[in-house]
Amino acid sequence: MATENKGVVPVKQLKLSDAVAAQLESLIRSGHFGAEGKFPSERDLAEQFGVGRSSMREAISKLETLGIIVRSHGVGTFVSDQSEQSAKSMSLLSAGEVTALELFNVRYAVEPAGAAMAAIRRTTKDIQDMKAVLKEASKPGITTEEFVKLDSQFHSLIAAATRNRLFIQIYQQVTPHHAIYSEKVISFENRMAHAHEGHLRILKAIIAQDEAVAKKEAYAHLQFAEKDLVKEINKLDAKKSKAKKK
Repeated sequence: MATENKGVVPVKQLKLSDAVAAQLESLIRSGHFGAEGKFPSERDLAEQFGVGRSSMREAISKLETLGIIVRSHGVGTFVSDQSEQSAKSMSLLSAGEVTALELFNVRYAVEPAGAAMAAIRRTTKDIQDMKAVLKEASKPGITTEEFVKLDSQFHSLIAAATRNRLFIQIYQQVTPHHAIYSEKVISFENRMAHAHEGHLRILKAIIAQDEAVAKKEAYAHLQFAEKDLVKEINKLDAKKSKAKKK
């Protein structure tokens, strides 16, 4: 009989097309296809990646939506004329199948309310689990990949502590997009430190069973994340403007 792991919310697997789109985007940013270069056919790419045509079609459609590639009927598909900074800026504004803005809109609606519920309903075990995750996240030399996983675990534990099955189901829909977004931005200057500090403040309020403060700290945590994103995009835009002047 499998051991029950209480307090852990299962994370749903990401779609194959999302993984393919991310790899294609990375290749484009690295100049693999060349600026304004003609993009390989859907069939050729599917064979190269070892995936089905439908998954590749979805991945290409996603890149087109983001403006990374352009399709011209009867002519072909081309890589957009854009600098590395432009491609990176656009990448930061996506979180899987949704935009970063859509992700933040939902997180603002969900996470503060979840933290407030968790503050009222949390158990001693919930607190122990959250403390354990944040202790791991505070270890010197932790990698960004490890921190992202712990970040996801912490927020999932808060969702579990609400004891609201519908809320947990809703948050499970957010988790994969949050993970994609976090992987892109965690390397920003001070982003890991800001995220960890925010987690500690949220946990402190949950421990104190202070519903209002937990909600406030969860909201502030998201505001810091948005500010760090805007700061990074502004840096990229400044680099782009500087490059054009040369």
